[in-house]
Amino acid sequence: MRQLELRRVARQLNLPGFGLEQQEALHNAHVLVVGAGGLGCPALQQMAAAGIGEITVIDDDTVDITNIHRQILFGADDVGKPKVEVAAERIRALQPGIRVHTLQERLTPDNALELVHGVDVVLDGSDSFSTKYLVADAAEATSTPLVWGTVLRFRGDVALWHSGVNTADARGVGLRDLFPEQPGGDFVPDCATAGVLGVTTSVIAGLMVTELIMYLTGLADTVGKVTSYDALGAQLRSLHVAADPQRALVTGVDNSYNNACAIPGRAGAGIADTSGMENAEKLLQEAHDLQRALQEGDAVGLDIREDHEVMVQPWPGVDAVLAPLSGIHRVDDVPPELFGEDVSQIVVACASGMRSQHFIERFGEEFQTRGITLRNLPGGIAGLV
Repeated sequence: MRQLELRRVARQLNLPGFGLEQQEALHNAHVLVVGAGGLGCPALQQMAAAGIGEITVIDDDTVDITNIHRQILFGADDVGKPKVEVAAERIRALQPGIRVHTLQERLTPDNALELVHGVDVVLDGSDSFSTKYLVADAAEATSTPLVWGTVLRFRGDVALWHSGVNTADARGVGLRDLFPEQPGGDFVPDCATAGVLGVTTSVIAGLMVTELIMYLTGLADTVGKVTSYDALGAQLRSLHVAADPQRALVTGVDNSYNNACAIPGRAGAGIADTSGMENAEKLLQEAHDLQRALQEGDAVGLDIREDHEVMVQPWPGVDAVLAPLSGIHRVDDVPPELFGEDVSQIVVACASGMRSQHFIERFGEEFQTRGITLRNLPGGIAGLV
């Protein structure tokens, strides 16, 4: 290690039990970071500051103005730029000697095993069930330690998993010992729908990087410990997960992750309940047909997103009736203009098509008794832009 780097981390070297050997362990480590978003950004910042010597970061997205309240490596001037490139520039400024590999692409079943197998630890900062289970399975199949984190609204969870045949007991503890099956896409709302307190992502990322440092330096072994943080009341709770001896270890990955997780009708997200690109394109065409019907006056649009969602991303080309779903508990809560004599078809939209589908399932029959057909906008507003 260079003298400049040792001076940079000098305060860390003063810690009891944390000396040159531990710092060299961080310097020699190669970490794969999946996602440069709300968790990935603060985690990357903290890892670079702590002295992790080599990082590979994978993310196919670009910076959006709605990201930067929680994705702290980005600023307003970075909007439109690849996240991985901006993140790499920022962490190189923190640690000039760091080795950073940027991959502006998605983690997929085709590349996951190779990427995960080639590193010392994986830090999962992704925000979807599909990616989280893909990462966890790839980590188990290659016996790679995995630092796992989730965050939504005011709370989050952190764990260190290490499972697979090449662990100390040839078994270990993995994500599927806690959650055996991948939930469907509507199990919980995503951050765009439910919201997230920006600083909570930094708290969870800090806990994740702490687990990473403890593992790499040998200062603590917390495999299987899940820590939950709730910002409302600043509460921390922990539980220990034991391996399920009846569960067979994962030995590979397949193409099932997106189909199990995707939101019904969501364009570009592995559309659920379809059998390939042909059906995905069919739903996309349906969305455009409904959009045309709205613009030609053959249908009325009902936007059930919350006010802040509409402000950030209006429904392009449609003068819709706005009625946030949070205020609709029965049909009588729907704006009366939707029951006009000339209304026979209503296109219901939300951000992704999930809430609007649930709205139709709940109220569709009552509208039908009034001679009105409800249609869901596949993929939601996000699928149109």
